[in-house]
Amino acid sequence: MGHKTCQAFAAALLFFCMLFSFAGCGKAGKEYDKAVELMESGKYSDSLEHFQNAIKENNEKAEYYIAYGMALNQTGSYKEAVKQFGMAYQDTDNQISRQNNKRLYFGQAVSYYGMNDNEKALEACGKALEYGEEPSVDINIKNFQADIHMLMGNTGKAMEIYNEIIKGDNVSADTYKARGRLHEMLGDDTQAVKDYLDAAGQDNRCYDAYFALYNVYTRMGDNEKAEEILNKVADIKAKTAEEVMQKGRMYYYKGDYKNAVAELQKAAKDGCNEALYYIGAVYMAEGDYKQAAGQFNLYIVKGAAKKAPDTYNQMAGCYIELGDFESASGCIDKGMSLGISSAGIQLLKNRVILYERMGKYKKAKKSANLYLKKFPGDKDMEKELIFIKTRIKTLQLAQNNKKKQQ
Repeated sequence: MGHKTCQAFAAALLFFCMLFSFAGCGKAGKEYDKAVELMESGKYSDSLEHFQNAIKENNEKAEYYIAYGMALNQTGSYKEAVKQFGMAYQDTDNQISRQNNKRLYFGQAVSYYGMNDNEKALEACGKALEYGEEPSVDINIKNFQADIHMLMGNTGKAMEIYNEIIKGDNVSADTYKARGRLHEMLGDDTQAVKDYLDAAGQDNRCYDAYFALYNVYTRMGDNEKAEEILNKVADIKAKTAEEVMQKGRMYYYKGDYKNAVAELQKAAKDGCNEALYYIGAVYMAEGDYKQAAGQFNLYIVKGAAKKAPDTYNQMAGCYIELGDFESASGCIDKGMSLGISSAGIQLLKNRVILYERMGKYKKAKKSANLYLKKFPGDKDMEKELIFIKTRIKTLQLAQNNKKKQQ
């Protein structure tokens, strides 16, 4: 079963991992502790057996089912995860049961999202919010709600939720970053910049906000500010393999591909699989589409799920450039099967480009119109649609002239 991610989905996974605590003595407790230890190491499949053993020894611990459900979510076993979360439900009214019920419904929301059932995911989020106020948890749930609405094309509702969160206390960098991304989608780069700056202000290691700022400034033609952003990233001292990977990204944006690959390979060697994705991006930027596609495929083979939709999107782009339209279409289909994440939006764009390259301009026009209906304000797609319409008109005129000559 496939994996999928979106901004809040990744945040939800991280949030759940932070909730798990060690249970202590007893056979059940020891099995649970081992499972949590494996989860914290990213070995989710290996943790499943230990969760099962813990539940077999003590089937009355709600947190066992909740942690087990989240491990199942991480491995893509969403239907089984829903079942395990359901086993944690407590029909009593006290603080512990309310906290557990809030978490189990949030876990089910993640499961339903994983199964591409966004309506049920939103319903589960609503149920989770009914179990008393718990600000740190509720913000994660609301971010998840907003992200799902955005990816469904309900941009107004998503903006409403983000605005509500930001008006309150305990605002995280993730919320500003998510709202900035929404402003970008709606074509409001000025507001996007403000939100990305606020995200970086909340967390000076919010690398995604820095790179988003770089992209917006570049699009706005403000190369000086774009360069300043990359220099800020360069000044951050890397403490982990993931941060070394971010340094590689910085060199990639600077166009220094030699140093980019060196940093990325170092990060990959130290266990950061995401670096493999960016090595592929470097090869792609250099025009080596065959090697880039191979690198992206290696990332997928490694089982890394964080950027799977993005990876299929990039692979599709490589195959389009190589003229292998069948492989490109297959990558788009695989990426889309993971759900409409932020990468899924790019996959929709690549579908339009694929139809263009194949000469199927009417299908390209239909796909572009559907995209703009879902995500209005995308200037690049508006320009693409104008080109497609012009191409269709030109081809029609040529066909009419041919008929007249016959």
